Amino acid sequence: MGRFAGLVLAAAAASTYASAASAGELRWTHFGVRPLAMGNAYVAVADDFNALFYNPAGLARLKEWDGELINPMLEVSANTVSGASDILDLVNTNSSDVTPVLNLLESYAGKPQHFALGLTPHLVIPTASGMGFGFGVGIDLSATLAFHRDISGDVKIGPDILVPFSMAISFLENRLSFGGSLKVAMKGGVDREFSINDIQAFTSQAKASENAAGTESAASADTGPKLDDYIEGGVGVGVDGGILFTPIKTMSPTLGVSITDFGGTPYKKFDINGEALAAPKARLPSVNTGVSLKPWESGSQYVRASVDAHAINQPVHYSKKFNVGAEWGYGTIIKVQTGLHQGELTGGFEFDVFLLSLRMVTYAEQLGTIAGQDENLRDRRYAMQLKLLI
Repeated sequence: MGRFAGLVLAAAAASTYASAASAGELRWTHFGVRPLAMGNAYVAVADDFNALFYNPAGLARLKEWDGELINPMLEVSANTVSGASDILDLVNTNSSDVTPVLNLLESYAGKPQHFALGLTPHLVIPTASGMGFGFGVGIDLSATLAFHRDISGDVKIGPDILVPFSMAISFLENRLSFGGSLKVAMKGGVDREFSINDIQAFTSQAKASENAAGTESAASADTGPKLDDYIEGGVGVGVDGGILFTPIKTMSPTLGVSITDFGGTPYKKFDINGEALAAPKARLPSVNTGVSLKPWESGSQYVRASVDAHAINQPVHYSKKFNVGAEWGYGTIIKVQTGLHQGELTGGFEFDVFLLSLRMVTYAEQLGTIAGQDENLRDRRYAMQLKLLI
């Protein structure tokens, strides 16, 4: 394979680190590793720091404080792993034949590529009076990209940050809990579809700039579209709220309701070097409900089951809203989860001993408008989060 083809493949590999989130991705909060392992059915569970993002009412039911400062998360999709492997195989063949390159591009056309880094520092503090307080930062630096046969691409790359300040209180012997959060939301990067016309315009602009370099006509070469023109960035302030109700202690049947982004959370656009970026789309309000149950509990062991419906007020197909989860736990040391997220199997575990905490999950995100409508739009992902020191 010639040097030029190798460079093309290397560029394609690097571009997978830019996330092109499809419009079909339903992400209404910062998703945690443990909730995702439970099929993301967590609104009526909310019994750890993830309550900050899913249902702040859960803070009033925590038994002890919890704080983590450095807990990096790494996430990658199966398409990205297999694509990187195929690219390396092609590069190592050292062949000048471009047919394998074209076949590889064809085989991955329309398939999403995904890579993400995350961090969730937090501090949650329950009190003896039935109240709970918490603060957290959910940072997602993600990249998803999908190339299409018509020489276009869906691209989403950039940070998405939520910073909730939360409190909760319980009544009726801890059977009824209310919680609320005031949060700061920040978002930036690129989130759009680039057509062949956009790509041609970028190519023409690059050539014009190269030809005009060092001449008086260089200024005129800057009049065309640039990638900077498509970068957006903004910050907003929103409000979340939640309720948990457990009518009886036997098996702890619990109803959970959370509403994120009351009334919507618009972004106020950033200014960089005196130039205003385009503001991202406002965060839509999301009404989420769930039911959880502990059908078995003995000593330090338990089994929990949960069912959720997310964003029930939004015009999204029902097949993407319903989630089911289950978890077996042995105290706080080990938890094993499974579930169904948008009709796809999930699984994971959490291991927590002293200063070490390891969380792992596999789940699939359905990027089409209807779950299961197209195998190419099914994005199987793997994530790992490690707590270091505290």
